Amino acid sequence: MSNFAHVPAPENFQSKGISRFLLALMTVGIVSLVAVLLIGVIAPAGSDLRRQFVFSWLFAFNYFFTILIGCLFWILLHHSTDSGWGIVVRRQMENLAALLPWMVLFFIPLFLFRSDLWKWVTAINQPHIDPALKLKLPYFRMHFGTVPFPFFWVRAVLYFALFSAGALYFRNVSVRQDRDGDPARSIQMRGVSFPGIILWAACTTWMGFDWMASLDYKWASTMWGVYIFAGSAGASMALIILVVFGLQKSGYLGFINEEHYHCMGKLLFCFSIFWGYIGFGQYMLIWYGNIPEETEWFLLRNVESWNILSTAMVVGRFFVPFLYLLFWYTKRNRSYLAFISVWVLCMHLLDTFITVMPVLHREGFQISVLDVLSIFAIGCPLAFIFLKTLGNVCLFPARDPRLLESLKLSN
Repeated sequence: MSNFAHVPAPENFQSKGISRFLLALMTVGIVSLVAVLLIGVIAPAGSDLRRQFVFSWLFAFNYFFTILIGCLFWILLHHSTDSGWGIVVRRQMENLAALLPWMVLFFIPLFLFRSDLWKWVTAINQPHIDPALKLKLPYFRMHFGTVPFPFFWVRAVLYFALFSAGALYFRNVSVRQDRDGDPARSIQMRGVSFPGIILWAACTTWMGFDWMASLDYKWASTMWGVYIFAGSAGASMALIILVVFGLQKSGYLGFINEEHYHCMGKLLFCFSIFWGYIGFGQYMLIWYGNIPEETEWFLLRNVESWNILSTAMVVGRFFVPFLYLLFWYTKRNRSYLAFISVWVLCMHLLDTFITVMPVLHREGFQISVLDVLSIFAIGCPLAFIFLKTLGNVCLFPARDPRLLESLKLSN
């Protein structure tokens, strides 16, 4: 117990000082949400405007959802590897992942307007089903005798249930440890993390196929799930860095030093390389195989003006972070690391855009006001909830038995 004499006192975020900012976030969020949903409801079914709305919503939804499940991944990895360095930043991973249950509400428009988004939803009810879809029909809708089983939507419920339960479980147990200081809770969370990381990987892979790849049900890639994982992990680490940086700029978490930023910078660097490796591996194998059902995905995204964005994404998502984070100094300097974190989040936005929108605008790249409004309609409420609830618990695991180890970190 004498070691805890050197541990900082618990800190709680005071949201009163940013009440105007919170009001602005909620105002922008509500206005954007009402505007986007109103357009979606008024637009006739099957119209270009209705399809633009639902594609824009899917783009924004997937952007935030992949980042939040990435935060859950870092929690699972932290516990399963018995990591000590990240104790001081783990609470922010938990706070961000705790937003996952709210994403259920933002999924509702995708369910309501599913016929305007996924072609297979209406195609499976046609008298003559596309042979390519018929082979995959059990994946979307199974049959037990004559009774149809909506396997696609059951999986969606499963994703939300598992991701949300995992996020809330780790946060709640961690917070309880703040109160009682029981070291057994660390062992408990570690035990749950082992099956948790397997379930996370399975759900992330299926989610990537269900909500993104199935926009073109003919396409398939054995590396797609890993590609989604790589982008999710990198973008979520960038957000974690920015949250910690923002809290420090506001006068909190003063004990987090360049050693902790160095570790986060190395992980951001690692997953920038990993994203490039998986992206190139997927492209190379599909190019070499030259199977029409597989190459269509890349042909669509590498013609007309989409080729400009695809090239910009490769340069911006891999080469820029790689060269920037290659140096020791940029990974330890907080301001430099915050800058590249913003850059990575922007590139993840571009990556998600290129994944979703070419299916709607096959003739070339277009930006709609609905794309921007959808980002605000989902992002602003999430930011409001995060900041509003940030002060409910301590900003770091104040009684974790390895906290002192984390404070004494040296790379």
